[in-house]
Amino acid sequence: MKTLKYLFLILCFPFLTGCFKDETTVDTVRISEISIDTLKMQKVYNIDQNEELIISTEGLVSQTERPLPLTYEWQVNYKFYSDSSALRFASNELGSFPVRLKISNEHGSSFYEFTLNINSAYEKGIAILSSNSEGEPLLSIMRELSDKEIAEGRKRFFNTNCLEVTNPDIEFPRNPTDFGQRDKQLFISFKNHPSVYALNSQMLNVENIITDGNPDFIPERLLVVDGTGNASPVISESGKIYKMATLEGLVVNYGQQMTSTYDKNTTLAMGLGYQDAVIFWDSKKETIIDFYNYYYEYAASDKGLDFTGHSPIALYNRDGSYFTMITRKDNIFMKTSIAYTWMVYNADYTQQSFGLSENKVVINGTPELTSESPYVSNTTYQCLFYASGNKIYRWYYNTATSFPTEPWRTLDDLEGAEITSLAVSPDNQQLYVGVHQPSASGLNGSFYLLNCNTGKNEGDSPYLNVAYKPLKIVYKPR
Repeated sequence: MKTLKYLFLILCFPFLTGCFKDETTVDTVRISEISIDTLKMQKVYNIDQNEELIISTEGLVSQTERPLPLTYEWQVNYKFYSDSSALRFASNELGSFPVRLKISNEHGSSFYEFTLNINSAYEKGIAILSSNSEGEPLLSIMRELSDKEIAEGRKRFFNTNCLEVTNPDIEFPRNPTDFGQRDKQLFISFKNHPSVYALNSQMLNVENIITDGNPDFIPERLLVVDGTGNASPVISESGKIYKMATLEGLVVNYGQQMTSTYDKNTTLAMGLGYQDAVIFWDSKKETIIDFYNYYYEYAASDKGLDFTGHSPIALYNRDGSYFTMITRKDNIFMKTSIAYTWMVYNADYTQQSFGLSENKVVINGTPELTSESPYVSNTTYQCLFYASGNKIYRWYYNTATSFPTEPWRTLDDLEGAEITSLAVSPDNQQLYVGVHQPSASGLNGSFYLLNCNTGKNEGDSPYLNVAYKPLKIVYKPR
């Protein structure tokens, strides 16, 4: 009996083995694994605010076995964003965000993670305020590039019409007159509907509109110094000075201290640490006034330096301690260098003046320099750049006894070009030149980036058709 029992089991074993084999066949189906070619993708992507990032997965995905239908899922900042095979992403929110791509078939999923940096298109860089013949404003900004972007071969370019892009629901007034930055705000003044618009310096969205009910307040010149102050003088079209309290968003009179008429073209604002020094030309008294925002109630409006009979031509920073005044009297040009702190208080609170380093030194020649000329000083090279038509002149103000007779650089590659604005880079190595072509239509303003030493173009200069008529160029530090 035992023999028959074992024989029965032996005969049945092949049948049992066949059943297990059938079940095992189902369990060993070959899986089609998904592979993402990570060499064709980046671990960090950088885009500007409101710029669209497009990442296509075409040619990036393979499967080890037969191709199966695929599904896609993109997560941005740990939230579902899209189920498209290609990512199309744009945002006005600044920051650094994690992104995950998930690709799946019926057998499983593969993942790829990277970081997306959304940078402000209006970070530190060069800003141009311009307007067209109808007075419509335009703000163009060319931001600096990171080392990585430069290594990737990315080129600098101007974002134009920045005001409208960042403020689509706001209609800005016409006839802009001036702009400047203090800390995290950018201020732009307008003559039509007289006002000063305060914008966030990175986002460029309007944070405040500063106005005054006085019909005399038509802002022409903003004497804003980048620092920690919260008030700045504003010269109105009439020559009267107002105080703009930037934190409160108010415009008020200075009272009895500044009651004269002041020239909007002959003024200089400098940050001197804990306070701002502003130099004015008193048109009625023909004097230079040294004015400190911190001590504005002590402004020495009756103790200015006498320039009777002189016509103001230019006023510029000579170095950290002195500024220079260029005047003309009886058709003779003169320069006078003056210490920023020429007014000091005695123990009895009376004042005395000092600091005239050069007493009206005569400069020979008749320069192409007028009170309306664009000009800017370069304290590193100790020279004054000024423009007439399409020509730029360079005068070494500490050593030259005559004005130059030949231009330093002529912009003859643009027909009918007129230089309307000059500025220098923070390190004094580059000259910013704003050019207008009145006979052209549309964006008829261009920008030149010149080496201050050689006068040669730098970068991709000239940057053509990036503005209207340039009114002012500044370097935006943040």
